[in-house]
Amino acid sequence: MSSFPVYKRILPMLLLIVMQLLVLTGCWSRIEINDRLLVVALFIDEPEKGKVQLTLGYAKPNQIASGAGGESPSSSMPYATVKGEGRNISEAYRNIQTNISREIFWGQVKIIVLSEGYARTGMEPLLDFVSRKPSIPLKTYILVAKGKAEDLSQFPTQIEKFPSEIFRELVARKKIVVGSVKHFMIAREYGRGMILAYLSPNPDKSQGNQIRVLGSALFQDNRMIHTMDVFKTRGAMWLRGNIKDAIITFPSPADRELISLLVIGAKSGVSLKLQDGKFVYTLKLDVESVVDSTDSSLDTSDPDAMKELEKILGNEVESRIRLAFEASQEAGSDAFQLGAYVAWNYPAEWKKVKEDWSSVYKERTRLDIETKAVIRLSGAQKS
Repeated sequence: MSSFPVYKRILPMLLLIVMQLLVLTGCWSRIEINDRLLVVALFIDEPEKGKVQLTLGYAKPNQIASGAGGESPSSSMPYATVKGEGRNISEAYRNIQTNISREIFWGQVKIIVLSEGYARTGMEPLLDFVSRKPSIPLKTYILVAKGKAEDLSQFPTQIEKFPSEIFRELVARKKIVVGSVKHFMIAREYGRGMILAYLSPNPDKSQGNQIRVLGSALFQDNRMIHTMDVFKTRGAMWLRGNIKDAIITFPSPADRELISLLVIGAKSGVSLKLQDGKFVYTLKLDVESVVDSTDSSLDTSDPDAMKELEKILGNEVESRIRLAFEASQEAGSDAFQLGAYVAWNYPAEWKKVKEDWSSVYKERTRLDIETKAVIRLSGAQKS
């Protein structure tokens, strides 16, 4: 047996255990779920100069389990709002917190809606607030409302539990332009341009859709500076790679009757070269489609006729993209973060133009488009 005393072998182990216990902390700052207000949406308005109104959409704690989509209008909805004002977002938030019994929790925020008035004054205060609230997810979507953002928090929801879910589904299904907190953070580094969906409440409450998609809002230096209609916005979505499916309708070359093609797939890639002092971008786009409907007598089983339709489809897509690109150039908003390609491929040039990229984008960029359109199927018909 070893002559080394037993306690001398055990003592170091005991000291190690004690030291580990000292650095362990309990959940002294834990807030129980029953004490939280689960915010799912933020609506930000500027009621007057120097004032901010913050409306928080939250899940009703006492109905979160019972509330379900598809309830009758008389059912109590599991969603409500609370609002407050202040000189900035933080003060408005604190004024709300002072008057409610639960601790506001930001971890479930899905959507941020800005009024056009607030968006035009600049988003830097919002981005600063979000960056200091790490629990707000970076993937939180941001939208712009024509008129008051608060109005978009008030319309009834017949299908989803919360209004925020309607917006989230529109984004997820790529029916509107995708823009998030993360996208704005990236835009800070590459040109400071951005594009967001532009919506308004539907004034006709008898219609099924409770919101109207107006197009998109263009930003530069975190400030809204221009809008694009729905047609140009579809082109912007092509350029950003946000298209999931789309209907392209045009007159038939045979008899000028309408033909609608359903786009079922699209792949794109952008390359850049510096040519004669200009930044020349090339967008390569592969488009797959099927015939969705036709009023034309055109024979869709004829290969030559289908090739002609493919050419028209390619031209239609290209025209939409070009209109969107030219609109962003005219506004001086690199809404597609094309400046990132300069930073990646020509870092020395980027250092020269970074601070004045809005003007450079407006005057010294060009977009070439190469489209390959294929109609895979002529569509099925009932016999």
